[in-house]
Amino acid sequence: MTVAKNRADRVMLYDISWQQFENLLKDLGEHRSARLAYDRTTLEIITPLPEHEHYKEVISIAV
Repeated sequence: MTVAKNRADRVMLYDISWQQFENLLKDLGEHRSARLAYDRTTLEIITPLPEHEHYKEVISIAV
């Protein structure tokens, strides 16, 4: 597995098997804040920036 950190909100992992990806999804569960994208052994994990979390909370209160 190779890890490349490109930005504070994104991590790329290389040489990840489909089974590893499915295990990670299972371990993280349905209610995770990070978004995961998988494409041909490359896994991208994106976390929301703090300001996005703030706006999400404000909107949820207003609704």
